[in-house]
Amino acid sequence: MSKLSRIKNIIIGIVVIVMSVGMLLFPSTGYYMATLILGVALLISGIKQFLYFFSMGIHMIGGKVILYRALITIDLSFFILSIKGIGQRYMMVYFIIYYFFAGMIIMFRAYESRKAAAGFWKWKLVNGIIKVTVAILCIIYNNSEDVMLYLMCFGLIISALTRIGMALKKTAIIYIQ
Repeated sequence: MSKLSRIKNIIIGIVVIVMSVGMLLFPSTGYYMATLILGVALLISGIKQFLYFFSMGIHMIGGKVILYRALITIDLSFFILSIKGIGQRYMMVYFIIYYFFAGMIIMFRAYESRKAAAGFWKWKLVNGIIKVTVAILCIIYNNSEDVMLYLMCFGLIISALTRIGMALKKTAIIYIQ
């Protein structure tokens, strides 16, 4: 991991922790801020993928996948930025669905890392299990918005701390001779 990506991961982790604490302290504006941050982050990511496609991806085999991913990401960001008028319960449904599938993907990647004997597969597995567990507990306690909020903020803080911990861990540099 490069120094720039380490710094980026630490900043993202801090922003997620601040967002989670804001959601706990100010639930009505916290949801709106979380939606705004997620929408803007997806928009920036989509634009970066779009620029990458037109600078390099257009000449690559399978480069159209980058274009499709960029268009879907930008479309999703516009959708998220346009749903500011809906209730908090619906916003939690979107977060739960995202959290569940993100946790499943992390668990599958941890399994692949374990088969390849790569490091940090245990951290990835624990992070994925926590995300899936938080999503399932939110579904179980869907009658109480407060419990769902606490569970979601707990999951976000754990994920942010895991991201910061992965960024601070030293990685081995492999030299090929």
